[in-house]
Amino acid sequence: MLERYGHGGDLWTAAEAFGKPRERFADFSSNMNPLGPPEAVGRILAEQWQEVVHYPDPAVRELTGKLAAKHGVPVECVLVGNGAAELIDLAVRVRRPRVTGLVRPSFAEYEEAVEKIGGRITDIPLDEANGFTLRLADVQAAAGRCDLLFLGHPNNPTGRLLPDDVVQALAGGQIPAIVDEAFLDFCPREEELTLARAAAQSPHLTVIRSMTKFYSIPGLRLGYAVAHPQQIREMKRLQVPWSVNALSQWIGSAVLEEREFARRTLEWVKEEKERLRTGLQSLGLTVYGSDVNFVLFSLRPLGLDVRALQAAMGRRGILIRDASLFPGLDETYCRVAVKLREQNEALLDGLRQAIAELLEARGGSTAGEEAAAWRPEGSLSSGGTVPHAACPQPLPAASAPMKLAPTFMLQGTASDVGKSLLTTALCRILLQDGLRVAPFKSQNMSLNSYVTPDGKEIGRAQGMQADACRIPATTDMNPILLKPKKDMVSQVVVHGKPYRDLDARTYREKYLPEAEAVVKEALARLRQAYDAVVIEGAGSPAEVNLKDRDIVNMRLAGWADAPVLLVADIDRGGVFASLVGTLDILSPEERGRVKGFIINKFRGDVTLLTPGIEWLEKRTGKPVLGVIPYLPQLGLEDEDSASLERKLAEGGLGRADPALSEDMLDVAVIRLPRLSNFTDIDPLEYERDVRLRFVDSAETFGSPDAVIVPGSKNTVDDLLYLRGCGLDRKLLDFAEGGGWVTGICAGYQMLGEKLLDPNAVESDQPALDGLGLFPTQTVFAAEKRTVRAAGTTRLYAAPGQKFAVRGYEIHMGVTSFLRPVDHPFELSYPDAGAGSSPDGAVCADGRLWGTYVHGILHNDDFRRAWLNRIRAAKGLEPLPAELRFQERREAAFDRLAAHVREHLDMERLYEMIGWNKGREGFQ
Repeated sequence: MLERYGHGGDLWTAAEAFGKPRERFADFSSNMNPLGPPEAVGRILAEQWQEVVHYPDPAVRELTGKLAAKHGVPVECVLVGNGAAELIDLAVRVRRPRVTGLVRPSFAEYEEAVEKIGGRITDIPLDEANGFTLRLADVQAAAGRCDLLFLGHPNNPTGRLLPDDVVQALAGGQIPAIVDEAFLDFCPREEELTLARAAAQSPHLTVIRSMTKFYSIPGLRLGYAVAHPQQIREMKRLQVPWSVNALSQWIGSAVLEEREFARRTLEWVKEEKERLRTGLQSLGLTVYGSDVNFVLFSLRPLGLDVRALQAAMGRRGILIRDASLFPGLDETYCRVAVKLREQNEALLDGLRQAIAELLEARGGSTAGEEAAAWRPEGSLSSGGTVPHAACPQPLPAASAPMKLAPTFMLQGTASDVGKSLLTTALCRILLQDGLRVAPFKSQNMSLNSYVTPDGKEIGRAQGMQADACRIPATTDMNPILLKPKKDMVSQVVVHGKPYRDLDARTYREKYLPEAEAVVKEALARLRQAYDAVVIEGAGSPAEVNLKDRDIVNMRLAGWADAPVLLVADIDRGGVFASLVGTLDILSPEERGRVKGFIINKFRGDVTLLTPGIEWLEKRTGKPVLGVIPYLPQLGLEDEDSASLERKLAEGGLGRADPALSEDMLDVAVIRLPRLSNFTDIDPLEYERDVRLRFVDSAETFGSPDAVIVPGSKNTVDDLLYLRGCGLDRKLLDFAEGGGWVTGICAGYQMLGEKLLDPNAVESDQPALDGLGLFPTQTVFAAEKRTVRAAGTTRLYAAPGQKFAVRGYEIHMGVTSFLRPVDHPFELSYPDAGAGSSPDGAVCADGRLWGTYVHGILHNDDFRRAWLNRIRAAKGLEPLPAELRFQERREAAFDRLAAHVREHLDMERLYEMIGWNKGREGFQ
């Protein structure tokens, strides 16, 4: 029995019973506000902890004054206590009733308090057929035979408020009663419904309130009573001195000012309670009406016992309250708290699976059959009787739903801390350890994209991660891709196809609410298809201005029920501050999801970091799972411009080198402002005779041997940029002087004669002259072309021979030829079912060529042949094609995985997702 100590929320007993760490449970057995605690709680704990060296105020003056003002009563009428439990006990000890009338069902601590003083209980039964609503006649009858009535307003476990006529009768002050208003804060009409003001005026009435539920601070223990001054004096006399500690006093005073928190809570309760009730009804359960943040239901339609269901749910890491322990309810009753949307959905999924499991174990009948067999006159819904036609729909008669794979998530203290490469490493490690694994990033912002086998566009990093998993990439791995086009405007790509161009505000306010469903559905499909899913966050989870509509970090972790590892880049400095600061900004629930830290890109002696790690673990209570040393020259592609900026800053792709050796080739890449798919030039970094550099102005152009004009997300604007900085003239002079020039995708378009945009697809310029190196004209179309391509080329091949080539296309331009031209490539598109067609243009004896094919330089033999032609023009001997870029890339995956495995506590990570490597598998 989980309620061994007579209460819900006992995570210690749950851990003993089900063999899981306390933090692995989703607790629906206690009714705390899942939005809390408010931010003021964390602020006070951080700022005032040193003040605990002083005794607390024995009279609790500040908090008492604020509570008196809240209810409009004198301070002499308020007593603050160590939780409502202490005040219940004190109120009963002061009254010392011989006979107490207790509603059945109701909170067991009322009865325990009466029994402690030797009192006797008489029942006031609630009628299930009447929706557990207390009747005034029953109250009046009980008052005539009892010294005291103990009532919940609202009742626990039913969640029903006292009816208005009962409230009015109690407010009259003639019925001796203690009224527990522990959950009344969750009602929008709280100030209208509370009996606090009446209690301050009547010696017969005491109201007890809790502050732990609404503000989600049960660990602090804080409540208060409102009563006539004479009653308060008597309760104070019996109260233990310094009953309310200093932290509770400070926090209690602060949270009363959190009006925005209260408003959000009331909005949340209204919406989520009804969604949860509807979901419970769809399972074939009898669900009762509730006025607050928890719901009572019965398993009677399914013929199941709550203890069996509680055990089945506990094994799934979900705790529910056995409501049969409330006198007056039988073994079919269960109570659950209302939590956040994703948590409630997890509860419903768990219930669906557990019910199917229990019914199958009992004899194979389905939940649908059970519900159909139990059709009494007047099934209850929303607290009243309903005809048969309105009965809840039963659980579908089907086998148990497909189990969802476990997940874990990497989030960062900032962008470019190494999340993508760590995700890649963990994907390969899990694959090596026998798991079918997939990557996931709900929303990516990058101009470096990847084309899936079915011709869709996703972020390059997720494509690379799929390659590390040795699985085909799909758009489920990155359902939303943002491709910046100009300041504050991005093309929104949804499941691989352009949706529309949106500015940042419109995207956030109009599209993000729709994006939630896209993200959840994509993740669910991956979790059904694979053994595990590694999720990558975006930016930082501590962006407070973005959290309410977040679909990439902590809200996503909640939807996925994913433990989170927080990654920080020590190379930036301030690693401990960034980790502690990020954690501090998170809400308590979000902090609970963070299971540990990874310190990335470390350089030096790790033992020097040990004191800092020990301090961090002690300060946060969370472990450092690994310190990952910086791994140079890895050879895996970068995700976005942030990583390119870092590489340039480190000197990996520097300026012209005056000391360049005679047998080296100086290859310059035009650094366009909206540069995209810059991984096209990655293989050149590893050719031993190439010095690769980026140029962004006429002054840095230098005297290259070859120039590459790469892809761009906005061809027109980047062409205007070339003209504005003088690079257009440099490029034309270079070509006229016999230089070697290559254009890829947008670069190929710019090298033509005309760019036409009659429908303003790319810009507000309907026509623009190109650089004129090719006799081509490009018209920008509304439909984006995204395909994988494979074919052959005779360009630079020996007579009678061809090179095999492959790559992918992503473009919105359609290029035609104003005069006859040689096409360097003959391509087919097997995934699209299309035949072969020529691609690109080549002229000037092979010195100038362009293509729509991204990844063309990843074809090893073709790339070496091109470089050797440039060498020959420079009077250098050719070199053999030694670099096999794809083989090098595959080896890089294994090198990265081995490096991370060596420095990361994989055993602890596997514990997080319930994987016993080499033994029983998932638990």
